[in-house]
Amino acid sequence: MADDGLVRAWRSGEAGASLSGAADLSQLAVQRLRLTAALGVAIGLFTLPLLLLRQPNLGARAGTARPIWVIGVGLAVAAAMFAINKTERLEPSRKIDLSLVCVVAMSLVAGLFRHWLPYVESDVVRGVSPVALVVLFIAVIAPVPPVKMAAAAVGATIADAAALGITLLLTSNPTPPWNLWLWLLLPNVVVIPVAVFTARTLYRLGETVRRAQEMGAYRLIERLGAGGMGEVWRADHRTLARPAAIKLVRPELLGARDSDDAMRTLTRFEREARATAVLTSPHTIEVYDFGRADDGSFYYVMELLEGMDLEALTARHGVMPEERVVHLLLQVCHSLRDAHENGLVHRDIKPANLFVCRRGADRDFVKVLDFGLVKVEATEPDAKLTELGAVPGTPAYMAPELAQGDDATPRSDLYALGCVAYQLLSGHMVFPDRSHPMQQIFAHAQEPPPGLDPALGVSERLEALVLACLAKDPADRPASVAALEDALRETGLAAGWTAARAQAWWEAEASRSAEAFALSPTLPDAGLSP
Repeated sequence: MADDGLVRAWRSGEAGASLSGAADLSQLAVQRLRLTAALGVAIGLFTLPLLLLRQPNLGARAGTARPIWVIGVGLAVAAAMFAINKTERLEPSRKIDLSLVCVVAMSLVAGLFRHWLPYVESDVVRGVSPVALVVLFIAVIAPVPPVKMAAAAVGATIADAAALGITLLLTSNPTPPWNLWLWLLLPNVVVIPVAVFTARTLYRLGETVRRAQEMGAYRLIERLGAGGMGEVWRADHRTLARPAAIKLVRPELLGARDSDDAMRTLTRFEREARATAVLTSPHTIEVYDFGRADDGSFYYVMELLEGMDLEALTARHGVMPEERVVHLLLQVCHSLRDAHENGLVHRDIKPANLFVCRRGADRDFVKVLDFGLVKVEATEPDAKLTELGAVPGTPAYMAPELAQGDDATPRSDLYALGCVAYQLLSGHMVFPDRSHPMQQIFAHAQEPPPGLDPALGVSERLEALVLACLAKDPADRPASVAALEDALRETGLAAGWTAARAQAWWEAEASRSAEAFALSPTLPDAGLSP
């Protein structure tokens, strides 16, 4: 997490936001112009055999025919336009400029094709102006700057008029009457302001969307998921080209009574982000940045992870070997020890907030997510940060003292971690038959946890540690997360989950799965779901 000075330095890059946004729109325009060029090639290839199979003109147009070379020139222009937008050697703005020149050239070709046959006095209009259609098509699908669109529309109109003049010079066609000239060219003139207005509207809309998709120095790319309080997006830093995950918390989803209440909640989110920034454990999700968007939303910028959370993993594969469970628990303990030593209590440890990922050469690397319900241990009343609802946390993993309204302590996290360990070893929650949140809360507060099924083969020493974490009285639990970490190491089980076993598991999982592991930190749910 960068300090305030670095955060400000990143955000000073917002001066280039319009340039970045223009680049994004330019790339989209290039893609659409390339599509238009491909369509032009297809139309030319379709029209060419029709000309070869044409029937002779009769009556006033007897003895005249459209030359095939006009179609050849049109194909060449369209192919050149496609190549221009395909090459990597030109800047997007340059591609747009050259493409619009090609549009004017294609308008000239379309005009030649249209006007080559002689006009007679009985003609009122020969179909819809192809030039007007081309200009409108470009204006609608490609976010071209309005000024450039205006220049292209005027150029296309002039090219159509020039095409009519060229056909009169190259053929023996009679000059059309003035009123027919008006009907032939007026639609092109009318289309100019329509095309400019359309381009201006779409370009401004694109700018608005681009601004809405920027969070500080980051640009939103793809929505990865949604939860009770907002959304998670894949994002890129505009200058560092670093992928990230952005948790977007919208005020309207916080259940606030009014706008002031929502703003107070967002302020507490900001304080939480600052508190989380002091954590340095590699097993804690790294927060790069945070801030507020123009619409009042609060956002965290976090590292983007590749893997799956323990909830998904257990749902997919069931019971884990005890060696692997201890290997994962030790990493969670490392993160929680760092948090507790800095006066922070997580308050929402659960499988969905423990992410197992591939990190460089490491496999089964745990990241603790969502310090969104974090509590700062302090005596000041306002030191308690976000409290979403009357009872913080998730009922199926909630320590009895939290259900009774007592303050969270580091041993509250140990209870939740005991619930997670129990689930990893058994394949189900501590109280799996309690479907209602209040039933879960009551069971954790009043009922003793059942022992693990002996058929699972869990060592007595590990089971005793798990049940100790699940003690109703916090004083009966391990004294600290460091004490639990030491006790887990003393079992010697973690050594059994070797790097080779982890590597083999991930390779097998990759071969079993048809989809890539590209998941992201999830959002905590504001509701009391088990």
